[in-house]
Amino acid sequence: MHPHDDTRILLLEDSDIDADLICRALDKMNRGFHIERARIRQEFERSLQCGSFDLVLADYSIPGISGTDALDMVRQQDTAVPFVYVSGVLGEDFATEALRAGATDYVTKKHLARLPMVVQRALVEASERHQRKFVTQALLESEERFRVMADAAPALIWEADARGEIIFANQRFLTALGIAGELMVEKGWREVIDARDWPEFDTRYTVMVANGGVLTMDVRVRTADDAVRWIRCECRPRRVADQRSGYVGCGVDVTDTKLARDTLEAEIILRTEQLRIKDEALRQAQKMEAIGQLTGGIAHDFNNMLAGILGSAELLDKRLQDQRYQDCGRYVLGIVTAANRAAALTQRLLAFSRQQTLDVQSTDIGLRLRSISDLLRRTIGPSIHLSSDIAVDLWPALTDPNQFESAMLNLAINARDAMTDGGTLTLHGTNVTLTQSAAAHMQDLRAGDYVRVSVTDTGIGIGMDKGTMAKAIDPFFTTKPIGQGTGLGLSMVYGFMSQSGGHLEIESTVDVGTTVSLLLPRTLQPALMTASVENLRVPEITQLGTILLVEDEEIIRMLVTDYLQELGYTVLESANAEHALVQLAQQQPIDLLLTDVGLPGMDGRQLVLEARKLRPELSVIFVTGYADGAGLRSDLVSSNMDLIAKPFKIETLAKCVAALLLAASTTTLPD
Repeated sequence: MHPHDDTRILLLEDSDIDADLICRALDKMNRGFHIERARIRQEFERSLQCGSFDLVLADYSIPGISGTDALDMVRQQDTAVPFVYVSGVLGEDFATEALRAGATDYVTKKHLARLPMVVQRALVEASERHQRKFVTQALLESEERFRVMADAAPALIWEADARGEIIFANQRFLTALGIAGELMVEKGWREVIDARDWPEFDTRYTVMVANGGVLTMDVRVRTADDAVRWIRCECRPRRVADQRSGYVGCGVDVTDTKLARDTLEAEIILRTEQLRIKDEALRQAQKMEAIGQLTGGIAHDFNNMLAGILGSAELLDKRLQDQRYQDCGRYVLGIVTAANRAAALTQRLLAFSRQQTLDVQSTDIGLRLRSISDLLRRTIGPSIHLSSDIAVDLWPALTDPNQFESAMLNLAINARDAMTDGGTLTLHGTNVTLTQSAAAHMQDLRAGDYVRVSVTDTGIGIGMDKGTMAKAIDPFFTTKPIGQGTGLGLSMVYGFMSQSGGHLEIESTVDVGTTVSLLLPRTLQPALMTASVENLRVPEITQLGTILLVEDEEIIRMLVTDYLQELGYTVLESANAEHALVQLAQQQPIDLLLTDVGLPGMDGRQLVLEARKLRPELSVIFVTGYADGAGLRSDLVSSNMDLIAKPFKIETLAKCVAALLLAASTTTLPD
């Protein structure tokens, strides 16, 4: 039920189960309802006395009150309110009698799927009846007012019949043009309109009469003393009881402003074009500034990481040449550490650009928040108190659970860094329903149900001013000292939420604190319990298979081939999809296809489609470092497939290969 919505429904139903089913059926209409339920006769009478309703739904068989009694009580109060029977005992003959008695419609409880359609139709028809009654009365009243006011108006006012012929012209025709209203009725518009404008006016007026449209036009007219005046005319249909019965029109003398307006319009066109050019130049400058900021930030961070990798590699090479091995492990660790930092930065850039590959699924948000509480507590340190305010009935939401946890960790780190003197960090989790008006203020967000997850920090001297707030999600913008942050944390979270159909909100007050909220779309699917490949145990397989590796990057192809061969696999190599298809077409055994997505020419997805035609049961692992429009894992992966994002740990690849081959061998074992 939605107590804050406008459409009011009175439901007469004594069964809690049936009432709940009816409300669920109405929820599928995706529109606002306030449902008031009555279980017995007294509650029904009291509801009718205390308020008005847009629709009444009633069971026919209620203890103490029959469906006929309920219909009579409603009709005594308001004959226009739609009344729909929702009952399990209605037969076709009785339903016909119910409609004759004044019911709007009926739905059996075995066919509640019809209820939204019936309710929608009943509300629309009731609204149309009310509108017709209101319009008819208003038109009749305005007819009299029009006649009285027209002659006193300072503008030309006329009335025409359904054929477009003038049947009334006010006194202004005489005072302004020197032509009596009676002459206008007799001669029509051709008597006054200048010959230069008559062909166009006559054509447009004829079209208006034929189509019932509106005519707006500036025309020249000639007065009784043969002077030319500009008149701005507007004529539109007049309707009575939804039927077009004629036309009314108004004309204003615009002779003195006509030339000035034409001059002003020319100037506006010129100024608009100038503003467009300046605006385009400004956008281009802003774009170049953003690109410069982005590339500068990337170059700064990557240069630091590359310096660590190259320096460690040079020293490692020198130690190996000198056969001094005692420090080699330290230099290898330096290379791995710098490479991992570069990989993390790349993932943040992909998240900001909405190009990371997401494994979106139904997720238990409450469970995820509780499971990472210990990690967050260790991350923020002992000087900051972590508290939680998580609703126990949080809805499942659509998101990538691993990326969601990463986003929460980013927000917690930002909050920790803001509370240098300690404070409190609070996790909030609530269910929210956004109306159309509320969703309109949020970019690319639709009205509906969402799970709101918020991180709030409070402490001394924290919070952001408006200037900082405006730049908070910009890439590489940070208020931290140099070397203590890349400035990609919030921008990564923003990109992740945008890509997954959610929304990010920031509220902050200087010296009070900041709240960052994530709005995750609700799903009705049960939450899935998933585990990362990183945490899986390497399956034990008794027979190693043959792997076809398709990778255009030579160094990656070399490393993967060497490692898989060390594990005992037979590896066939290919640098492109075309050569891979030739190998697949041969008779040699191939148990698994390991392919990059972004191949030159035919890409990995197209390769798999062709490969499955040759070998329908072939196991497939996609490797990708860039989503290329397939932002969701489900866009790539189907049965007997998996996906790994670059850069990956070589052991993770081994686990994925072993797990997929084990699953394939298990499904093909004989009974």
